[in-house]
Amino acid sequence: MTITKFILLFIVTSISGIGAAAEEYQTHRPLIASTLVGFVLGDIKTGIIVGASMELIALGWMTIGASVPPDPAMAGAIAAILAIIGKQNTGVAISIAVPVAVAGQVLQIAQKSTIDVAIMHWADKFAERGCAKGITAMHFLTAIPSALRVAVPSLMVAYFANASYVKVILDEMPKSITIGLQIASGFLVVVGYAMIMQLLNVNELLPFFFIGFLIMTFTKMTLVGLAILGASFAAIFYVYFIRDNSKSSIRGRKIRATDEKNPDIDMENETAEVNESVKLERKDLLKVFWRMQFYQISWNYERMQNLCYCYSIIPILKKLYKTKDSLSEALKRHMEYFNTHQFTVPIILGINAAMEEVKANEGKIDGEVITGLKVALMGPLAGLGDPIFWGILRPMTAAIGAGIGLSGNVLGPVIFFVIINAIRLVMRYYGLMIPYYQGINMITSIKDVMPKIMKTVTVLAYTVMGGLVARWTAINVPIQLYSYRTGGKLVIVTVQQQLDAIMPNLLPLLLTFFIYWLLRRKVSPIICIIGLMLLGIIGYTLGVLG
Repeated sequence: MTITKFILLFIVTSISGIGAAAEEYQTHRPLIASTLVGFVLGDIKTGIIVGASMELIALGWMTIGASVPPDPAMAGAIAAILAIIGKQNTGVAISIAVPVAVAGQVLQIAQKSTIDVAIMHWADKFAERGCAKGITAMHFLTAIPSALRVAVPSLMVAYFANASYVKVILDEMPKSITIGLQIASGFLVVVGYAMIMQLLNVNELLPFFFIGFLIMTFTKMTLVGLAILGASFAAIFYVYFIRDNSKSSIRGRKIRATDEKNPDIDMENETAEVNESVKLERKDLLKVFWRMQFYQISWNYERMQNLCYCYSIIPILKKLYKTKDSLSEALKRHMEYFNTHQFTVPIILGINAAMEEVKANEGKIDGEVITGLKVALMGPLAGLGDPIFWGILRPMTAAIGAGIGLSGNVLGPVIFFVIINAIRLVMRYYGLMIPYYQGINMITSIKDVMPKIMKTVTVLAYTVMGGLVARWTAINVPIQLYSYRTGGKLVIVTVQQQLDAIMPNLLPLLLTFFIYWLLRRKVSPIICIIGLMLLGIIGYTLGVLG
């Protein structure tokens, strides 16, 4: 590998490492990380194929609260390196990368509980002095260990993973292990599917899962076509089961509105009244918007997103508080414990900006009220953001991109990257602007609308998940049952042929629900992954799996 490729590999794996900490642009997802590695190593097609295969396994790897999954960035980067430099097939490369991703999980936990906590305490000292620039510097300082955490192991693997070296190692390994791992890679994907099903957990909508499964089993429909069909089911579900059920409550609100003073008018009058002393402008909110593009880099185990949040709201605080003492008080207020989903945090930032404005100009709100509102909203918004964004929207777009990318088509990672970032930017912008202008009134709207959206989009998620189980899960039981001759030819009948006669893809379906059952009983996804890898090895050794 040339020096130029070595440097470029360091850059792209660093970007993926920072992405794993921020979870913003999704550069840490295997579909993107492997594609970037393939690009700099001169074999983008292999990078895309490996990334797509790894993405299907990692669909359910998501950060929820303090729970950190195996590192998808490290898994994607190292799998691509092994496939391109080490000349390994996709199954073996992924099977080696998965345990390394678990090691990456340990490294990330160590970083976030030690290095990033220490940096956060340095930021406390800058807040005490009223130094906003110091807090900003500390926020970005945490990006360095995040970058190195993925870049250094990836470069080490690249250095030692030349084809001859890896071949020597693999030649020493029993074929039962190498081939068994290849077989296991065909059904490791069910862990990701089961994790998403566990997160959604809307059993009454499971029939849509079976609809997607049956469609992909008995037709040649593409994944994009299934997604469109699932979206159509979701639209029908909303029109006939969600919207109709809410008509009576809407009608009731309209009747009350004719007897009482119009609340919308009150809100407009109140806004107009506040606007007389407003000091914040749209450009100030835009500064917060741009800062949110690097929001979760400094997440840590002690106070979670506190430094992230304080860094983001700094333009508002600097505009409103002119003395060092008042700015210091505001900075320390926003350095307290905070944690929610990063795509719903703009809602809290927008409302907090409006409250800080009132406090600075009129003094009618104290700091405890502002902090109390943050604490009150962070739980409910996390409860909405995790299943909607991590449980539905990202897996759906990633699955579509991976389905396209399995053939080496660059449109796979491009479609995933563009769609997920378009959703992110819209949520970031309007999630900030609308709550600022509507203030507390926004909370009621969110409580009414988001559960309906959640159920509607779950219809789409289940439909696509069922299709993924049927299309991308490979299990083969080659055990011979009996043989006979017909027309002078020997016909061998296997267990797999008999199962297919009962129901094609029956084993993938049963395995998915078995893993789902284990997860519901608090069995770790890592244990499930390791168990399936052992199943592949043992199954091949005994001749049960092929």
